[in-house]
Amino acid sequence: MRQTTVILRRMRLALLSALLLPAAALAQPKLVVLEGTHLDFGKIYRGEVIERSLTLKNDGTDTLVMGTIGVSCGCTGAMATAEKIPPGGKGALKITFNSKNFDGPVHKTVTLHSNGDTSGATMIEFVATVIDEIALSPASIILPDAEVGRMSTAVVGVTNNGMTPLALTGFRTQLKGLILKLPADAISPGGKAEIRVEFTPEAPSPILTDGVFVTTNNMHQPEVYLQVYGGVRRAKTQ
Repeated sequence: MRQTTVILRRMRLALLSALLLPAAALAQPKLVVLEGTHLDFGKIYRGEVIERSLTLKNDGTDTLVMGTIGVSCGCTGAMATAEKIPPGGKGALKITFNSKNFDGPVHKTVTLHSNGDTSGATMIEFVATVIDEIALSPASIILPDAEVGRMSTAVVGVTNNGMTPLALTGFRTQLKGLILKLPADAISPGGKAEIRVEFTPEAPSPILTDGVFVTTNNMHQPEVYLQVYGGVRRAKTQ
């Protein structure tokens, strides 16, 4: 009788374990991006920094643990607001995109690593079209043979791709000795003009990496940026 009771107890324990094991095995997190993983940011004017906030939801039955977040280039930033999300809970993913170095269609990705995807990673893709109403050619100022006390010159072409006349109203830079001579008249839509660059350096610099902001009357691009590259050698002795 006692042996029969022991056997029955073992059978009940085995049955209870069999019932509990599948439930434990099925307990897992599930990451869902409520806005979807394919996004269209639409039209962006060059120089704009776009910010988006996406909702991350844990549709699973266990705690969602966020890992590293990868981006496809330095122009894109991404940050999750929570490292752990309980079952049924929500968090946020902040995405930023800096359009200053782009023109035309762009396609970028953000990769979320977590325990909420069977592959270990969830990829979010976004597209946009960057509109450049003020085109500069070249897009940077190159001064390879600058010399202390001697003026070097360059020319940058400006094309107005906008729908209204474009006025270049001023410039600002921390590079001593750099002067921009801007067009006196507004540039008509579709028209072109030139920026004349004059640089008289005060001190030698083997590697020159600086820049200059040009202010405009364009509501979409109130400033455009020109990178300055080159080098400055010492003045030649007589």
